[in-house]
Amino acid sequence: MSGDSFTFGQDDIEFKQDLGDITLERYKAGKIDRRSALAMLGALGLVPLLGDKALANAKELVLVNWGGKAKDVLQEIMGDTYAKEAGIKVVVDGAGPSAGKIRAMVESGAVVWDVCDSGPGSAIILGERGITQPIDYSIVDKANIIEPFTWEFGCANYFYSYTLCCNPTMLEAVPQNWADVWNVKDFPGKRTFRKSVRGMLEPAAMAMGAAPDEVYEFLGDEAGIKAAIQKYRDIREHVIVWPSGSMSQQLFLQEEVAIGCIWSTRAHLLKDEMPDGSFTTTFNEGVLSPGAWVVPKHNPAGTEQAMRFIAHSANPELQVKWLEAMGPGPANPAAAALVPEELKAWNPSSPENRATQTVYNDAWYAKNQIWAEELYVDALIN
Repeated sequence: MSGDSFTFGQDDIEFKQDLGDITLERYKAGKIDRRSALAMLGALGLVPLLGDKALANAKELVLVNWGGKAKDVLQEIMGDTYAKEAGIKVVVDGAGPSAGKIRAMVESGAVVWDVCDSGPGSAIILGERGITQPIDYSIVDKANIIEPFTWEFGCANYFYSYTLCCNPTMLEAVPQNWADVWNVKDFPGKRTFRKSVRGMLEPAAMAMGAAPDEVYEFLGDEAGIKAAIQKYRDIREHVIVWPSGSMSQQLFLQEEVAIGCIWSTRAHLLKDEMPDGSFTTTFNEGVLSPGAWVVPKHNPAGTEQAMRFIAHSANPELQVKWLEAMGPGPANPAAAALVPEELKAWNPSSPENRATQTVYNDAWYAKNQIWAEELYVDALIN
């Protein structure tokens, strides 16, 4: 054996398998949780050999979202209430359920997550590739989800919007639509838009006269896309980009911008953090987007448990609590009537606010995002 390399012999493989047996015994005895067991088996290279069957029927449901405060809110409002109802431990993992991570888990056999907070685009793509499970609509009632936001491999869990926000104390007049935002003469001041193209070309199209239900028709060819991108080139000296939701929030808090297109969930937080009269938002010409629950194949807690959680999360009272805590609009149409009066203007999914918005088109982005992103960044940031 050379000094810098060696090959495992049969004894080494059997030793590793024995460590795997010990790990499984400790898991079954309740001395370690499922995630720790999978991590250990993965480090030993044994998960692909053992698969998930050894860890099936776990008395734990693992939800995953994108972390931060949202992790704690999901745990309290949806996780803890389901744990009490179903008699199962519920844990929220804030690691971020990217499509790549979900696919890697399933293909390696090391599935740790049961229900993921994803999006419709990922739900469709992962489902078509056999990575996620169909939603069982005999358990999840479609009537509890706003139409048409149910798909074969995912269903809406909440809504958010790209909205027009402003600080009236920094302006002589408050912009009412995207055409006003691009009117830097009558509405002077710094604006903020997302550093990424997603959700940004739609406002430019509406600023040029496209109605909310005509946006993607306007952006349906190269000429329309380039015209929308040129709109940003025209005002880029007035723009500060936001690379993250927290940055968009800080730009308003620090009064670096007077006007902006930001996520409605950040607007929901700003209404409480800024002085009275210094922050407003409108869903007029907003871009409405749903989140989506997806369930990886071979999820350890089992298909039925995952579907029952999804059904539980559609409870309208819980969805209103979610709105109150973080700003996501309820996916259950019955929740709109339960929203407190003072929050109705901040609910992206109310019938009134949905009527004034365009719906984010995942199919359009799947086709156009890569090349449009390059032109957008060049036009706005150069």
